[in-house]
Amino acid sequence: MSYNNNSQILLHLSLIGDVGPNTLFRLLKKMMIVKGLASEHLDYSDLIGKKYNIDLGALYKYSVIDFINEFEILPKYAELIEAGLRDDKALETELCLLEQSDIKIVSIFDEYYPENLRHIHCPPTILYYSGEKIDTDLKSLAIVGSRKADDYAWRVIQSIVPTMVANGWSITSGGALGADTIAHEVALDCGGKTIAVLGSGLMCQYPESNKSLFEQIVKKSGTVVSPFPLKMAPRKEHFPARNRIISGLSQGCLVVQAAAKSGALITANYAMEQGRSVFAIPGRVDDLLSAGCNSLLKQGAKLVCDAGDILEEFGESLSAEFFKPALKLSEKQHSLPISSSHDVVLSKLTSGCTIDELILKTGLCLQELQDLLFQLQLNGIIHQTFTGAWEKCK
Repeated sequence: MSYNNNSQILLHLSLIGDVGPNTLFRLLKKMMIVKGLASEHLDYSDLIGKKYNIDLGALYKYSVIDFINEFEILPKYAELIEAGLRDDKALETELCLLEQSDIKIVSIFDEYYPENLRHIHCPPTILYYSGEKIDTDLKSLAIVGSRKADDYAWRVIQSIVPTMVANGWSITSGGALGADTIAHEVALDCGGKTIAVLGSGLMCQYPESNKSLFEQIVKKSGTVVSPFPLKMAPRKEHFPARNRIISGLSQGCLVVQAAAKSGALITANYAMEQGRSVFAIPGRVDDLLSAGCNSLLKQGAKLVCDAGDILEEFGESLSAEFFKPALKLSEKQHSLPISSSHDVVLSKLTSGCTIDELILKTGLCLQELQDLLFQLQLNGIIHQTFTGAWEKCK
């Protein structure tokens, strides 16, 4: 069986294991050269969002020898492509799953393929997404860091993200535990848009503990994205591909906390290769979680102390209204009900307390305590001093 819809055929090709964007681009480029629609100088970005008079359905007629001779595809990949296109089952299953869900796909031939992504080397041929489609004129900051991010990372992110959101920026990250989760949650809490790029299929979301976060992202007009088939489980080798999409969707990449060997540094390196601005938060020289950030700073990443440092890089400045607190609370927000968990925190907050002291006093886990503190801060009940201690507002 062959398919007339080019996007469906690209989807079929993308489902063939071990056949990546480079090989698919070679196929498309050769077909267009033969048709007289392109020259050898064709770039991947020239394909995206363009309507070409090309029938990808012809690929179903080619043999292994054809793929080797006409498309200069290596024999190993020629065999995979020919066998993959003969197997209708994988495509039919994927299309059926798409029909039964709210998940959509966007291919490189679609006009609304993300503008930022189209300019990276060999962007993904197909993107799956839940929620809002990604704006083509998106202003996005990638925020990445350690899965072991501590209170310092949380304070930094909550001091930067609301101002970026107030200036029209969305926040992109990888949906992982630690810094990624903090970035997504703070963006949502201050009414901003956020994009989570996963290293697994959207029907096999990883980490499982963040499924409720992904639901909130979709519910609040954000987007959860993946280049992987719907039921693809997370694998180590997926994360570099996921990281280059995180940086590719963004104009800049901020590394908040990262050890010397951290996946966040892979994202930063991709950002450099893609010509994106790279920012890093400085940390103590004896802090292992800051070794990666400090190394980036030595390599020329821009040191960031506040959102103004990032906005300055893009020729933006804070207007007078943004020198006020970035989170403006309505009367309704001020009157949000305080739960028993909030009461526990407030009862222990008799004087300035660090988050470590509050963990000991309340018996709460770090993530739950951070959420409660942020909600109390939003309600104007507590505030954080320059030393990082928490106090009740007077």
